[in-house]
Amino acid sequence: MSYNVSKFPSDVSRLFKPRPPLEYKRPVDYPPEKRQTYPRITGISGLLGSQLSSYMNQFPQGSDNMYLQKYEEASHTKDNEYTKLSQEIYRWDPQKDPNIKDTDPFKTVFVGRLPYDTTEMELQKEFSKFGDIERIRVVRDKVTNKSKGYAFVLFTNPHSSKMACKEIGVHRGLEIKGRIAIVDIERGRTIKYFKPRRLGGGLGGRGYTKAHAIPPKFGGRPIITPRPVYSGPSRFSSGTRSSLNDSKVPHRYGGNIRRPAMGRDTPASPLPPATTSYRSRYTRAKETRSTKFEEPDY
Repeated sequence: MSYNVSKFPSDVSRLFKPRPPLEYKRPVDYPPEKRQTYPRITGISGLLGSQLSSYMNQFPQGSDNMYLQKYEEASHTKDNEYTKLSQEIYRWDPQKDPNIKDTDPFKTVFVGRLPYDTTEMELQKEFSKFGDIERIRVVRDKVTNKSKGYAFVLFTNPHSSKMACKEIGVHRGLEIKGRIAIVDIERGRTIKYFKPRRLGGGLGGRGYTKAHAIPPKFGGRPIITPRPVYSGPSRFSSGTRSSLNDSKVPHRYGGNIRRPAMGRDTPASPLPPATTSYRSRYTRAKETRSTKFEEPDY
C-alpha cells in the first residue's frame, strides 16, 4: 500500500523519504565455492623424526597424562573420605573401649568445652558436691599427652550423675577458669545409633564460639525495653483487668501518680475509668428510630 506524500507539507513529506541503500563492504572471507587448504602445508613428522621414533620405541602404549592426575585425585577425594569414615564407624565400639571397661554408663557424665589446662583434681572439686566420685578421666592425646578438652566423671551411684546433669546441664553450664563447660550424659553407651562428632554425629559444632565474635547490632546501642502491657480499663469489657490502686504501669495508662504538694509528695486519687464517645452504626440507627421494631429471635 502506497501513500501519496505530495499532498503533505514539505516538513512532513521528509519523514516518508526512503533511506539511502546500504554501502557495499568487501567480504572478509572467501566464498564457500572457492575455499581450499593451502597445498604446500606438510606435517611435523619431518621435524620430529628421530625424537618421535625413540618415543614410540620407549612407550609403545603411550604414557599417562601426569597433569590430569591432580584432577583425578580431587574428583575421588570425597569418595575416599566417605570410605575412610565408613571404616572408622564400623570399627568404633564404645562397649569394647579399655579405658571405660567395667564401668556403668548411667553413673558417668560427660564434661565438655573444658580449658585445656584443667586437671582431674580441679574437676573433683567442682563435682564432689553432687556425690562420691569413683573415677575422673580427662581424655588426652596418646602422642603429645595434651588434653582434648573433655572428660568423663564416674560417680558411685546413678543419682549423683543425674543431679549433676540436672543442675548444670548443657544450656546453663559450669564456669571453669573463665570458660563455660557443659555436662551431659554419656550418650555413647546409653543411646542407640549415637556417633561422636568426629564420625559425623554429635550434638553440634563449635557455634558457641561465634556468639562472642558477632558485633552488637546498631553500633552497640542499648536495647530498648518494650512498653508495659496495658492493664487499665477497656471499652470492650465491663470491668477493669486489675485494680487501679494496684496498677504497676505508668499514670498514662491509669496507674497511680504522685504530684508534689506543699514541698512533699502525697498520693493522688485514682483516675476515673476511661470513657469513649464512639458508637457503632447499629447503635446510632437504633437511637434514631421513631418506633421500636421487634427483632426476630434466631
